[in-house]
Amino acid sequence: MTRGYPPVVSIGEAKRKAQAWGFMLIAVVADTQLPFDFVINDRGCISLVRVRRLKYASYGISDIRRSCAGEIAALEKMLVPGGIYRELWVRGPDRHWHRYLILPDSIEALENEHNDDLEETDVTPIPS
Repeated sequence: MTRGYPPVVSIGEAKRKAQAWGFMLIAVVADTQLPFDFVINDRGCISLVRVRRLKYASYGISDIRRSCAGEIAALEKMLVPGGIYRELWVRGPDRHWHRYLILPDSIEALENEHNDDLEETDVTPIPS
């Protein structure tokens, strides 16, 4: 698990970004003991999403493995049924989102096929 407080502002931004990208937000997790922050449905694919905010712009797979080791380990330990995915969403100082699919034995960067230029004010706020 992460040290310190959860990145509440970044989690809210990630939820708004998920809606702007057309994902259906199907659960808002309030329990901080769970290793994910919210759940999305992307065209029938369910993903458990963990949000992490980075201080430095290092987004390579090896950098993410090192800087987000606790979050990745917690997601990997979760027993989930087949067909449910685990994602890590990272936002760094450049304010862009980077998505990673956490697989049992590897990590893959997910391409954002969505318009990342949308302003945060262009989406409907999600109640906390």
